[in-house]
Amino acid sequence: MGSSAKKKREKKTDFQKTKLKVGKARPKNTNATDTSFTAKSIVLKQQSLTETSRDATTLFNHNLSLVSSSNAKQRENALQYLTTVCSTAGKEGLPQSASAIVAKAQPYLLDGDKNVRVQVLKLFKVLPAAEIGPLDQVLLYTKAGMVHLADEIKLFSLDVMDWLLQTNVEAMMACPGGWVKTLRTFQNLLSWHGGQMANGAVTNGKWSATKNTSNKLGSNKLLVHQLNTLANLLTLGLKSPRVDPQAAVKRAALTFPLHQMDAHMLSKKTNPFGYLNLFGAVRDVEGEVYDDAEERVIVFNELGLLEMFTTGAKEARKEAGEVGRAASGVEKALRLAEMG
Repeated sequence: MGSSAKKKREKKTDFQKTKLKVGKARPKNTNATDTSFTAKSIVLKQQSLTETSRDATTLFNHNLSLVSSSNAKQRENALQYLTTVCSTAGKEGLPQSASAIVAKAQPYLLDGDKNVRVQVLKLFKVLPAAEIGPLDQVLLYTKAGMVHLADEIKLFSLDVMDWLLQTNVEAMMACPGGWVKTLRTFQNLLSWHGGQMANGAVTNGKWSATKNTSNKLGSNKLLVHQLNTLANLLTLGLKSPRVDPQAAVKRAALTFPLHQMDAHMLSKKTNPFGYLNLFGAVRDVEGEVYDDAEERVIVFNELGLLEMFTTGAKEARKEAGEVGRAASGVEKALRLAEMG
């Protein structure tokens, strides 16, 4: 009986509210968790969360590394930062060489995100053209974009080609295959193919030209841009530079009292004695470098490109509107090869 009364009192105690006196704190439970600690900030060794704690060079290198990020928005933001820094760089110069920046960003000329591609081109435009260095890889990515399956990337790659022709045409022509292989790319894009080639000439009169007018960018927009860029390439590649009538007098004044000293110095052209073929290697006509406009005119005619491009431009000119006007520009540029 006594134990039964004790159990009843214990159960009754569990449901009784503890009466607290004024000013007296409630006693802590025996199983209470201590939460009196304060949170500490976490700073990673190589990635501080604030930009003010790093110098400009470290921050620039950090954003340069983010160009290869897997997140498209992060790539775009990093490229925007690099563009801002490069465009405002003063006498101190860039934290990294222009060639290193181009080498890091050039693969993203083919990026699937439009904003990233546009930002890469903006970055290239603010870099000093004379310090970019060899353009072999940039030209390869550009030509790869020109034959891409996506029409938007094709159109953007033509913008990159226009930039190369506008600011770095000499460096572009100095790349192996920069002249003939680029022309072959346009030839494949426009389907300007003649008959079978033998010794660089067209052996039959058959002609096949597939109209490249079906694209998702609007009526003939891609085709017109291709023709305009091709006309610009032909004009710059086939046109000889203007000769200064006072060049001989200026040269004599610079080398006085020596006479024709520059004629006995090492040539500034790439492989100046390559035409001799001293080592008997098979000549790669398409992969060679043609620094001189006269050489480019000769190989343009030897490969039969003049006849094929003339026929293709004539067929394209039959279309009215923008396509016909762009084809007329190509025909005008081809006259430089005829006069050569």
